[in-house]
Amino acid sequence: MTIDELYAAIDDKQPPAPLEDLASFERAIGHTLPDDYRQFLVACNGGHIGGSLWFKGPTPEGLAADAGLHHVGGFREENYFSLDDKRKCYAGRIPAALVWVADDPFGNAICVGVNGPHRGRVYFWDHENEPGDDWDGAVESAGNLQLLANSFTEFVAGLAPSGED
Repeated sequence: MTIDELYAAIDDKQPPAPLEDLASFERAIGHTLPDDYRQFLVACNGGHIGGSLWFKGPTPEGLAADAGLHHVGGFREENYFSLDDKRKCYAGRIPAALVWVADDPFGNAICVGVNGPHRGRVYFWDHENEPGDDWDGAVESAGNLQLLANSFTEFVAGLAPSGED
C-alpha cells in the first residue's frame, strides 16, 4: 500500500494538519517528526480506519506481526485522534523516544520514533504488558514493544485490508 492509498482509505479525515499545530507539537516533544510521517500529517490530519487495515509483517527481523489501525492521529479536537492528547495520556508509559501516531482496535498503540537510533522507526506498543514502576523509560527495556518497520513508508507498504496477507 502507498501513503496515497492509506490516505484514500481513511474516513473522517480533515486535511491538512495546521502547520502551526505541527510546529507546536514538535517543540513540545523536542524533536521534528520524521519526514515521511510529517508529510503524511500535512496531507491527512488523522481519521478513522476502524480495523480495516492490518500490518502483518514481515518486520525488519523477518518476524510476523499483527497490528491493525483503528484511529489515526492528527491535530484534532477529538481525543481519540489527538496527537497532543495521546502524548499527555501516555507520558511515562510510552518511551520518550517514541510518539503515539495511531491505535489498533484493542487499545494498543502504533508509535513512531523521533530521536536516536529509533528515529523514523515504527513500533507496536502492547498496553497489556506495560513495564513496572521501576522501568527506566528506554525503548530497549520496555518489554512491550515490537519493531514493525524501519520507516513510516515501510509500515504503510506492509498494510493490507483485513483478511488479506
